[in-house]
Amino acid sequence: MTEQSDAQLIAGALEGKERPFRQLVQRYHPTVFAAVRSVIGDRDDVEDVVQEVFIKMFKGLANYRGDSKFSTWIYRIARNESINAARKNVISSMPIEDAVIEAPSATRPDVQMSRSAERSDLERHLAQLDDNYRTVLELRYLGERSYAEIGETLGLPIGTVKSYIYRAKIELKRLMTKHSINNKQ
Repeated sequence: MTEQSDAQLIAGALEGKERPFRQLVQRYHPTVFAAVRSVIGDRDDVEDVVQEVFIKMFKGLANYRGDSKFSTWIYRIARNESINAARKNVISSMPIEDAVIEAPSATRPDVQMSRSAERSDLERHLAQLDDNYRTVLELRYLGERSYAEIGETLGLPIGTVKSYIYRAKIELKRLMTKHSINNKQ
């Protein structure tokens, strides 16, 4: 079975078919998740906003005109929903540093604690990055998007995407190194 285009899936969803809509959700979940996470840190809150994004997508699907790529359209919905949620203080006030990442029960407690601390440090450093840098990193590594897809989603040339990712990695490494040095003192 060949993969259906976005236009085909949209047409099917507009006809009231569940499967095409579900495929759109599966296809764009990583992009939406990365877009929301770039604004909101807590995973539970992110999932709540992601769900809201897909509800808005469903309700607004008939209004999608096709002036831009569907990935750009859904990214903008995700970004706007994230910002609105943050403004309304719908998002819990728990700092990202307090987030607990569940590990398999077979993991030793000391290893589990170390991984949780490393994850918290990484998330804290990501939050310190410029919005553009954080967004491209999260789309690339959390959203598993290609440079071309990121460029299309954000309306940026591929060269700019590559440049942002390169600079973001350098800045992230600088922040992590600075943190590591400060912790040793």
